[in-house]
Amino acid sequence: MNSAMLAGPPDANAWFARGNALWREGARDAAVAAYQSAVALRPDHSDARNNLGNALIELGRGAEAVPQYRAALAMRPKHAPTLYNLGNALLSAAEYGEAAEQFQAALALDPNHAGAHNNLGNALRALGRPGEAAENYRQASLLRPDFAGTHNNLGAALLALHRPAEAAAALREAVRLQPDYAEAWNNLGGALLAQDVPDAAVEAFRRATALDDSQVQARFGESLALLCQGRFKEGWAAYESRWLDPRFREDVRDYPVPLWLNQPGQDVAGKTVLLHAEQGLGDTLQFVRYAPMLRALGARVVLEAQTPLLPLLHGLVDATIAEGAALPPCDWHCPLLSLPHAFGTEIVTIPADVPYLAAPAPQLAAWAQALGPRLRRRIGLAFSGSPDHPDDALRSIPADLLRPLLALPQFEFHVVQKDVRPTDAEALRGVPNYSSAQTDFAETAGLLAQLDLIVSVDTSVAHLAGAMGLPVWLLLQHAADFRWLRGRADSPWYPSVQLFRQADDARWEPVLAQVVEALQG
Repeated sequence: MNSAMLAGPPDANAWFARGNALWREGARDAAVAAYQSAVALRPDHSDARNNLGNALIELGRGAEAVPQYRAALAMRPKHAPTLYNLGNALLSAAEYGEAAEQFQAALALDPNHAGAHNNLGNALRALGRPGEAAENYRQASLLRPDFAGTHNNLGAALLALHRPAEAAAALREAVRLQPDYAEAWNNLGGALLAQDVPDAAVEAFRRATALDDSQVQARFGESLALLCQGRFKEGWAAYESRWLDPRFREDVRDYPVPLWLNQPGQDVAGKTVLLHAEQGLGDTLQFVRYAPMLRALGARVVLEAQTPLLPLLHGLVDATIAEGAALPPCDWHCPLLSLPHAFGTEIVTIPADVPYLAAPAPQLAAWAQALGPRLRRRIGLAFSGSPDHPDDALRSIPADLLRPLLALPQFEFHVVQKDVRPTDAEALRGVPNYSSAQTDFAETAGLLAQLDLIVSVDTSVAHLAGAMGLPVWLLLQHAADFRWLRGRADSPWYPSVQLFRQADDARWEPVLAQVVEALQG
C-alpha cells in the first residue's frame, strides 16, 4: 500500500482504494472500516457504498448492507448490479418479499442476469412459491449451465413440488459439476428416496455426510431409507440423528433427567421413566405399544402425550400427563420413537400384541346407539389428513375419486376422519360424518368399533384402528412412509391391516379400483 495515498487532507477515493486493497489481502474488518471512511467523507460515493455493502454481506451483516445499497441506488436508480446486490442483502436479512422485488427490478433491466434469476428463485422458495422458484432456477441454469448451485436449487424446488424424477436429474448434474457438493448429495438422496430407490438413496446420503458431517438431514434421510428396507439395526440407530436437526428439537422441551436407551447401567427397576410423544398423533398411537415392555422391566411409566389421546392411553401406563403440563418427578426420559432402538427391534421382534387399545365402555355404548341396528356392512372412510402435513398432497385423496366406491349399494359408508375439507363436501353428500362428535380419540375409537372395515390413507385413524385390531385397508402413496416397509401387502406392526399401494405413476384411481374389486369379490 502506498502510504502517500493517505497523506494530506482526507480523500474518499484513497480510502476506497485502501478498502479494496485490504479486502484483497483478506483484512475484512479493516476493509469495512476503510469503506466507511470513504462514505463518511463523500456520502455520494456510490462505488464505495456498493463495495461496503458487498463486504458487509460477506461478513454476514446483511441488514447493515441494506442502507448502503439503498443510498447507492438513490444516486443510480436503474443500476442492475446494485439492485441485485440490494436483493442479496435483503435475502440475507430474511426480507424475502422485498428481495424478490429487487431481483425482479434487476431482471427488468438485465434479463440475462443468471445470478438474479437464481436468487429470485431463493426468495420465492422462502416465500413458499416453489413453482415460480423452479422456473427461475431453470432459467438461471440455461444462462449459466456450469454453476452447480443452481442445479442444486432447482432440484430442491422440484422436490418441494413432489417431482422427484426431475429433481434427481437436476441434482445429478449438480454433483457431476461439483462432486464434493455435500448439500446436493443430500438432496439427491431425498429425490431417490421419493422415487422409492432406497438403496441408491442410502449411498447418496452417506456420500453427503462423508463430505460434510454437519449434513444432519442426510443422516436422518439415511435412517428412513434403511428402515423402509427393513434394515432395522442400522436404521433405528441412525434415526436417533433426528435430534441433531433443529426441526425436530423446536417443539420438544428439555427434560431435566437423563435419556434412557436401555444401555448398560440404565436399570429402570423401581425407577420412574417419562415417555413422551414427539411427532404426530399416529406416531404416538403406534409406538406407545412399547410402554408395557418398559413396565415389564420394573419401571413405573409416566406418559406425556397429546391431550386428545389421553383417554385411550392411561391403561398402558401408570400415569399420563398432557403435553406441556408440569413434569412429575422422574429418573429417566425417553421419546416414544426411540423405544424401537432401545429395545433392539427387528422385524421379527416387533411387539405386535394387538389389540393394545380399546374404546372405553361409555363410548362404545353411545356410538352403538347413535348408529343403530346394522342393516348393511359398515365401512369407515378416512381419505385425508392434516393439510399442514408436508406430504399432504401425496397421501390425501380428493373425495371426488371415491365416487366408484361410494356407489356400491351393498355397503353403508361413514366418514370417520375428524375434518372434511370444503372441496370434498359435494362428493360426500349423503354420507354421514361425525366431525363435531369426535372430541377426542376415545370417541373416535367408539365409532370405529361399530364398523366392519376402515378404508384409510396413512393418518392417525388408520393407526388407531390397527392398534384396536380392527380390519383396515390402508391406501399408501408410492414411496410410502418407512413404517410400511416395501414390497408387502401386510404390516408386521398391525396384523389386521392390509396394504394397497400406489404404483410408480402415483395415481390413486388404480388403487381405488383395487379396493372396489376386493369389496365385490
